[in-house]
Amino acid sequence: MELSYILADPSGNTTAFVLTPVAREDYGPVARRIMAALDAEQVAFVHHGRMDMMGGEFCGNASRSFALWQQLHEGDGRCLRPFTGEQTAAVHVSGAPQPLEVTLRGDGRTLWAAISMPLPRRVTPLTDPQLGPVTLVEYPGISHLVLEGRAPLDTDLAHARALLARLEAEDCCFGLLYAEGNTLRPLVYVRDTDTLIWENSCASGTCAVAAARAVAANAPLTLELFQPGGSLTAKAELRGGALTALVLDGPVTFPRSGTLTL
Repeated sequence: MELSYILADPSGNTTAFVLTPVAREDYGPVARRIMAALDAEQVAFVHHGRMDMMGGEFCGNASRSFALWQQLHEGDGRCLRPFTGEQTAAVHVSGAPQPLEVTLRGDGRTLWAAISMPLPRRVTPLTDPQLGPVTLVEYPGISHLVLEGRAPLDTDLAHARALLARLEAEDCCFGLLYAEGNTLRPLVYVRDTDTLIWENSCASGTCAVAAARAVAANAPLTLELFQPGGSLTAKAELRGGALTALVLDGPVTFPRSGTLTL
């Protein structure tokens, strides 16, 4: 099998976009081999104007990158035209029931993309006997557990699984978000590929921290979180104590493209 791809780097969250059609039942095994071959954190499959993540999850960074690719690609999809100015696009992606709006910006050298994120199904602060104070932020395609001001423990993953099961929360893909001040370390598990990765940045995780803090303070906020691969900025808006909008912004590069034979 020969696969054409382009690699995106949204603040270090390296994503391989597979441009060659792949059967849905093969996403998991193909993604694992591509991740190993390209040293990518995740894989997305592009088909008929839509992008599906390797585990069917939602990913804000991949969605932002896909919007740029969709508007700027030429020829076989592995070349992008230069872009200067600002425009708005809509993308169809896994884990989002409706098309998502993305604002694209470029100065001829650097590209940015700001995406209107799907709102969480629920934002629930609680105290777990094992994890301690934690906030569940559940999106349609991924759940996050926000853990403020504490270091990771080897037992956290097992306790997170148990907590998500008790809460009947989305668990096909979930993140443990270790947040402190303006820093974030995201650990993300995807069931279909059985991968557990310390991501260099996490878009939905950044928005989850912003949502958790905005709901706790009952006030809108704009939050820049510094992560191992770079920074991402999230804006949370509230009305009557409820979230009304989440916007995630940051740069995107496309460092290389090519073909892989698997």
